[in-house]
Amino acid sequence: FVCSCNIGYTLNADNRTCADQTPCAINNGNCSQICIGTLGSSMCACLVGYVLNNDSKTCADVNECSKSNGNCSQLCTNTNGSYYCSCGTGFVLNSDNISCSDINECTTNNGNCSQTCTNINGSYACSCIRGYLLTSNNITCIDINECLIRNGGCAQNCTNTNGSFVCGCKSGYNLNTDNTTCSPVCGILYNSYDELTLNLSGFTKCFD
Repeated sequence: FVCSCNIGYTLNADNRTCADQTPCAINNGNCSQICIGTLGSSMCACLVGYVLNNDSKTCADVNECSKSNGNCSQLCTNTNGSYYCSCGTGFVLNSDNISCSDINECTTNNGNCSQTCTNINGSYACSCIRGYLLTSNNITCIDINECLIRNGGCAQNCTNTNGSFVCGCKSGYNLNTDNTTCSPVCGILYNSYDELTLNLSGFTKCFD
């Protein structure tokens, strides 16, 4: 007697048993990735992140970033069979690996600002308190010498201090309550003879 096999099977070397005759067993059925065998035939498929080409055998990468930016809130980078999200400067990727949160640079060493650090979305800015000027490095503050500009608005003497200045007066003058102008110091200097009344009367004369 002679043994034979049904369609889709082949007779083994023992001439008694049959084995599935699937093309996937030979060169992966000419599939570039996945070969799915059926009775006497096969079909190709692709891994996640790939799509089957029109030849029904080879696979092409799917660019997930081309659709809705891969759902990334900022940057999307395509890779072979996958993709990943990332964030721009001044942001950090959240645990969902999709969204980004602003980094508050001012919480670390005051953003290297010498005085005031202000956090803004995706960045930060240094500034100075009144009486100081931000230098060209946008970090360091230096004192402004107000006395160099119109004498600081002082009528007479101007003295620069750290972050400010004070006005003063020359000898014989007092600083007024506006802390800017000066008035002469007045006092009774001498008695004068009043020719009209023939009386001595005291009067006030001011230093000039």
